[in-house]
Amino acid sequence: MNGILPVYKPKNITSYEIIRKFKRESGFKGKIGHAGTLDPFADGLLLLLLGKATKKFSEIQKWQKVYQATAVMGASSNTLDIDGEITKQENCPIPSLEEIEFEARSMVGEVEQVVPNYSAAKYQGVPFYKLARAGKKVPQKTKWIHIYHISITRYEFPELEFETDVSSGTYIRQLSYDLLKNLGVESYLKKLKRLAIGKIALEKSCQVADFGNESWKQFILPTDE
Repeated sequence: MNGILPVYKPKNITSYEIIRKFKRESGFKGKIGHAGTLDPFADGLLLLLLGKATKKFSEIQKWQKVYQATAVMGASSNTLDIDGEITKQENCPIPSLEEIEFEARSMVGEVEQVVPNYSAAKYQGVPFYKLARAGKKVPQKTKWIHIYHISITRYEFPELEFETDVSSGTYIRQLSYDLLKNLGVESYLKKLKRLAIGKIALEKSCQVADFGNESWKQFILPTDE
């Protein structure tokens, strides 16, 4: 069996655990991979590549991605998300919606983004997050990304919810942090949901509960060989 299987990944489970669970419960014996992981605290669309679709990894991984994110303002996290060590910001300014929207518009386009310390990027073969957890200095690394769109969907201080359409490899934790840091506000991501990868939407994904029966097969999307 070959193709792309869109799956909804719940929170508090790794992308690799989803793959192991699928293999165990579905009985699938062929090659299997994914087209981009999601952090454990995040939920949303995960694409499993089955059979010959694994050969399309490099191509599919480059597809644009759409996310919904919720940031908490007035505090920071060493991991930039809710799983890290939270530190409160004293005398946090409260920006207006207009200021936030202006800053969001200014970020659209080609952006040189700092790679977070707690990431899978490597220095001399060692992942950044392992260096950070060991208390070692993490070298600063940047990468060019493209932000196609940012829209603010809800703002009730201290929470800010937004949707963004970005190029592959974009760190939404860093994007969110930079957006608010430019306004003098510390923040961290409380929620992150991936809504789409390329033209595949979250609404067309199967559930983990479907792995144990035949219903997951109806969600498989073909790829050109």
